[in-house]
Amino acid sequence: MGRIDGGNRMARWQMPDLPKGPLRTFNRELHALHGKAGYPSARRLYLAVERVVSHTKIHHAFTKPLLPSWGVVDVVVEQLAISARPRLDADAETDRFKSLWDEAHDSRLPSDTDVPSLPDGQGSAPVAGQIPELFRSRSVINPNRLIWDALVDLHGAGKPTSVPHVAAELERRGQLELCGGEGYLYECVKMTIKGAYEAGMSVHDFGLMNARKVRTAADARNELMAALLDPNSDADRVRKAHDQVTELHPHLLRPQQA
Repeated sequence: MGRIDGGNRMARWQMPDLPKGPLRTFNRELHALHGKAGYPSARRLYLAVERVVSHTKIHHAFTKPLLPSWGVVDVVVEQLAISARPRLDADAETDRFKSLWDEAHDSRLPSDTDVPSLPDGQGSAPVAGQIPELFRSRSVINPNRLIWDALVDLHGAGKPTSVPHVAAELERRGQLELCGGEGYLYECVKMTIKGAYEAGMSVHDFGLMNARKVRTAADARNELMAALLDPNSDADRVRKAHDQVTELHPHLLRPQQA
């Protein structure tokens, strides 16, 4: 992405009226970074981020009393850090704002939204007839499937499939928040391009390779469910299925912190 062009400094934007808390801290820090970059206009930022985010969304990220999507914050913070004087490390600033954003995001969520681990909290294998909590949780609702369905429907209708259009369609269906918000969509695009670059592959080939891995992981989960629900399953089948899921999904079996 390009650096913000020089020119006359713009007037600072009005800060929203927010109560003390993580969201207010996040917003004030965002305004402070905006000042270090010389208060560039939303239009200048829009051009600097190569039009991946509208200038309206950029302006709202600063002036609305709401937490903006991480996708917007990510690209804006990077450009502001590059244009700040003295210049700031873009990666360090992005990491700092991700922590601030996470705190603000978590402060508005109930504490029971974490994906639970297996019954004893240590990742031990279940027995036949026992359904692990990870299969009862909201993680069963696959957000990537919802995103894919929205993409396919938009494409089939001859409509654009850019991130803002997919986000709008998910919002219309009442599924955007369930999918992680618009920020998750931008993160998917960012990580896919980054992964393809680091692997020295095209995005298409990188996607095909990972699709095979995802299919293997899905098959492992399905086999575990089948083993648990089948009254004729023996302990060996359940153990093997569980070990396969553990190998492919180690993050689901981490013990919860108190």
